[in-house]
Amino acid sequence: MERYYHAHMIDADRCRGHMTCMRVCPTQAIRVRHGEASISEELCVDCGVCISACPAGAIVPISDTIGDYVHFKYRVVVPSPVLYSQFDPSIHPYIIHQAFKELGFDEVVDVSMSSTALARALMKYMEGYKGRLPLIASHCPCVIRLIQVKYPDLVELIVPLDAPREVTAREIRKSFPEKLGLKPEEIGIFYTATCPAKTVSIKQPAEKTRSWFDVVIAIRDVYPVLLPHIVSLKERFDPQEVPDNFTFNTGWATLGSITQQAGMENWLSVSGLSHVQQILDDIENSRLRNIDFVEAMACMLGCLGGSFNVENPYVARTNTMKQRSRYETPVEVDDADIAEKIKTGYYLLESPVLPRPTTYFDTDLETSIKRMRERERVYRKLRQIDCGCCGSPTCMAFAEDFVRGEVRLTDCIFLSGKIKEEE
Repeated sequence: MERYYHAHMIDADRCRGHMTCMRVCPTQAIRVRHGEASISEELCVDCGVCISACPAGAIVPISDTIGDYVHFKYRVVVPSPVLYSQFDPSIHPYIIHQAFKELGFDEVVDVSMSSTALARALMKYMEGYKGRLPLIASHCPCVIRLIQVKYPDLVELIVPLDAPREVTAREIRKSFPEKLGLKPEEIGIFYTATCPAKTVSIKQPAEKTRSWFDVVIAIRDVYPVLLPHIVSLKERFDPQEVPDNFTFNTGWATLGSITQQAGMENWLSVSGLSHVQQILDDIENSRLRNIDFVEAMACMLGCLGGSFNVENPYVARTNTMKQRSRYETPVEVDDADIAEKIKTGYYLLESPVLPRPTTYFDTDLETSIKRMRERERVYRKLRQIDCGCCGSPTCMAFAEDFVRGEVRLTDCIFLSGKIKEEE
């Protein structure tokens, strides 16, 4: 079985066997056995819901640190647009850029140029597309992985365009070496991530060999390091210091941004995994025939709700709206350059997104049929109330675990008593 990278882990010393994480997991990737939780590598989509849900704080994020990569001669950081929303709107985005430089970064590059360019590329792609609808946006890596695991028949609907963060990093990787007179490997490109899925999309991309980024740091880790510098800079900040060429744009951080930028008709925006799954169910069952495009984001309110953030998502949304009105500047892109890049496939994903195989079905047809029949036989024996006391999230999941040899029938508290009576 292929090994999958995940951006969070269970701290066994903290885990108390609470079943909250198991109950909230959208892909049923968590089991609680013998008082300790475990996560299935192949089923986990790195949504981060379990991180927020665990009452013991036993599920902890994994990310890089700034100090681990001091060997780069030139360090460039690409902040997620969400990072700005974590600070009070009275703080000018330029202050945040300056704080990064005080931390040792040589340059800060915004994703707004790539966001605008990709919105236009999406319009062009939609104009020439003649296949099955609706298409699904590709910039939320958690949704991509959810489709791979739970909705494999829908992978063909994922728009084959790269995310703004990756396009930005690629531009840096291709243009900066010549500009700086350095080798590509001497330039370190950092990203600030809002959720585990963003980290995984850089550490182990689903659609390419490797990411254009070198380092990915969780916003919750970079925030406390930035904050003292930002407070100090704000006290002596003069708006006249902001260069004329400084640009700020909130990009695709909020729900509906991509469809607004692309000027689409017949679109639908949805956020929150339970809501996304309802829409994916409707697509799978051909109930969204009048929709051409779906912008689906795993976190409520979009990336503002990511589990790696520090601010309340509703406060962050308010901050973003105020920052947009105060500081946002229009982004000018070269339409001729975008048209040329579209022709050459510059914005396309390197490889198509494919379904993720699982141990339950990743076998020969005859064995799969036998397993399905055995699963149904066991399921019929159960109370089918999904109590979770056995450590599996549902009775059907318990039946699948039994077929895989991971549990015994007596692990079900209802069957345990019944079997003892029969003995």
